[in-house]
Parts: sequence; C-alpha cells; structure tokens
Amino acid sequence: MSVRARRAGRLTAAAAAGALLAAGLSGAGAAAAGTQNADLTVAYQCAFPAGPQEVSVRYRAAFPASAAPGGRVRPGKVTATLTVPRAALADLGATEVGGTVQVAARTEQNGAGAKAAWPAFTVEPAAVPDDGDVTLTASGRPADMTAARTGTLTVTVGALDLGLAPEPAAGGAEESPVACTPAQGQAGVLAAVPIAADGAAQPPKRTAAVPAGEAPPDCQDLKEPGWLISGCVYMNGYANVRKLAGATVLNDPAGPAPALTNVEYNIVPNLPTGTGTDVRFRFHEPLRSKAGFLTFGFMPTTATMEMDQVGLGTETSEPYEKGQTRQHVQARMRVTIRLYDVKVNGTPLDVGPHCESSRPADIALGDAPGAGITNIVKGGTLDGSFEIPPFRGCGSGEDLDPLFTGAVSGPGNYVKVSQGTICGRAAATCPPAMPELKR
Repeated sequence: MSVRARRAGRLTAAAAAGALLAAGLSGAGAAAAGTQNADLTVAYQCAFPAGPQEVSVRYRAAFPASAAPGGRVRPGKVTATLTVPRAALADLGATEVGGTVQVAARTEQNGAGAKAAWPAFTVEPAAVPDDGDVTLTASGRPADMTAARTGTLTVTVGALDLGLAPEPAAGGAEESPVACTPAQGQAGVLAAVPIAADGAAQPPKRTAAVPAGEAPPDCQDLKEPGWLISGCVYMNGYANVRKLAGATVLNDPAGPAPALTNVEYNIVPNLPTGTGTDVRFRFHEPLRSKAGFLTFGFMPTTATMEMDQVGLGTETSEPYEKGQTRQHVQARMRVTIRLYDVKVNGTPLDVGPHCESSRPADIALGDAPGAGITNIVKGGTLDGSFEIPPFRGCGSGEDLDPLFTGAVSGPGNYVKVSQGTICGRAAATCPPAMPELKR
C-alpha cells in the first residue's frame, strides 16, 4: 500500500470515528456491547491524624466481558465514592476538601499475580457539612492489561493512600497522607474477565424488568448533603457533527443497554417569576457507543467512543414570566472523549490507548423552541450546540492527532435531547421510562 493510500485510510478512520463522538455528548449514551459493569464496596480502616476511622469506598468501572489470549484488556474509568466521617477531617479545619486517592490494585491469572498500574485518582472538591459524613468522589483510568493465556483474569483492589487538603488550596497547604487497609474479611475482587480462545463475549442482555413503583438498582446513587431528592432518568436524542454533515442517535432506545443518569434536585421557591428547580446529575458509568457505517459512501468503518463526565452536570429551571407554567431550562456538563478500536475496511487502525480530547467538551443546552416544558421533573426537550476539542495522544508510532483534529474538531455541532420523567420520591414515576426519540 502506498504512503498516500495509508494516509487516506487514516483520515477516513478519523472522520468516521468522529461521527461517533456526538453519540454521548448530550448527556446519555449506550453501554458498549461485550462489557461488564463492576460494582464493589469495601470497608477500610484509616489512620487519620484525628484518630482511626472507618471509611467506605464504592468502586465502579466497566471491564470487557471477555478477551482473547494475548489481547488487551482495557478497563474504563474507575470511579471511587468514599464516605468519610466528618470527625476524621477535623484537623484540616476546612469547609471544602479535595486531593488524591492511590489504590493498590493487583491482577491474577492462573495463580500468577502482578501489580496493576493504577494512577492516583483525583478527588473532586467537596463541601464538608456541619454534621454527618462527607461524600468524596475520585476517578481515574487504569492502564490496559494483557491477557496471557486462557483462564480468568481477576482485578483486585487492596490498601489505599488517601491524601486530602483544603480547597481551594491555601498557600503552603499540603495533602494530609492517610493509610487505609481493608477491614478484616473484606472481598476485594472488583472484576473477573474470562479469557477464551476465541475471545467471544456473550451478547449483552437487557436489564431485567423492574416492577412498577420500584427504582432500578443503579438509581439514586447520587446522594449529597443538602439535596432534597435523588433519583434517576433516561435521555436520548440526536446530535450532528458539522464537519461530517451527519447525525447520530444518542442513547438508542433500541440498544441492548441504554445508559442511566443519576440525579439529585431541590425545589427552589420564591424566585422572581415563581417556583423553579435546581438539579445536579452524573452518568452512572462512562458512556460508550460502537457503530459502523460507510464513509464517503463506500468505505466501511467502525470505531468505539467513550465519554467520561468531569464533575457534576447542572440543570436549572424557572418560569419565563410570573404566573406562567412554561419553564426556562438551562443545562451544562463537561465530558472528555476517547476513541479506540478503530477499523477501516476491517483493518485495525492503532490509535493507541489514550486517543482523547485535549480538554473536556463544554456542552450547554436549553429548552428547545416549542418544547413547552412545564415541569423539569417530568422532562422535555432540550437543544444546543457544542465545540469538539482538538485531540491528543492518538497514534502508536505515528502522530494522528492532526488527522482527528482536522476531520472532527470544531464548533457548531447541534445536539437535541429528550429527557424522560425523573424516577425519584414518587413511586408512580418509577421505574424511569425511556422518552420518545424525537427528531
């Protein structure tokens, strides 16, 4: 193959992968086929300066459902939610804390173990309440692993080092190092990935039907101090990638496992125009989508896109005018975008494990013209536009960043989202229903 042909193939792959980016940029996406969602809670004994305390850590991540011998095992972002007694932070004297979490993780397969390369997770700044526990969220992406042979590859979490400091950082303030060890009898296996000769994963199954009046198991995971109601919701829609003159479905209702978004909200009375709503939301897991289509009308191309939410998303509403029921709604979120498993005409294009946006994409949405939203809790239609940032880290041995950036990145990408009714305090709203997919 000539150099010109290879470069054309790479550009085609970059453009094709870019068409997938919008699939999750609106706030909901579909889980990739062949993944398993790991969810493990571990109790730790931590040696805080103020005295020993028990800290609960909930780990959540997506792992491949299976892999082939010698193949890559690529985990998704790991999110650790820590519940820390307020008394443990007394020595910091802070109203808001942040920091890092370093988890000692290991892999084992057929009796052979090794240290897993997990980076220090960044703790999102969080307020310290006047009483009660402090909830901290930290996240990071582990390095890829290699499946050596057939059998089962297990990933285990162990001790952790917790470094906390006041936020915003005062001059000279340093993280307070705290060593934490799992309480006796705690199970630490986060994931088990079968390694089969053909690497074939079982097709994903839809979640079992949830009885009327009940919330799904993954609902109401977002419970922070000061918020009245927590719940969950489904979203879907369409998004355009302007440079490619194409559109893609967001969180396809016909997909095997549409993604859930967790929310918490307060009712806000006595606004100048009436009563409004203040909402915070977070994707339950990193959003992934995989699609195949014809680029330039003849070149079959596939790629996988993963989005990680940065911090919490926000959504607010208030009546447009006093005495009116129609609500003015605004939503905002930030996400990083990663691309992998790119294939052009069936031939893999090695974009490397860290082909991602150089900064988070900032997405702003508002009530779409004619949407007529009267209650944000009951849902409605939002739209807006966003800029796809430049890419970095793309390519293995050759810099593909300019190709992805030139083919995909830029402003003016339209997005339209339908939000369903929030499943929360009222049993009649549960389980959450997938809204109608509207063009």
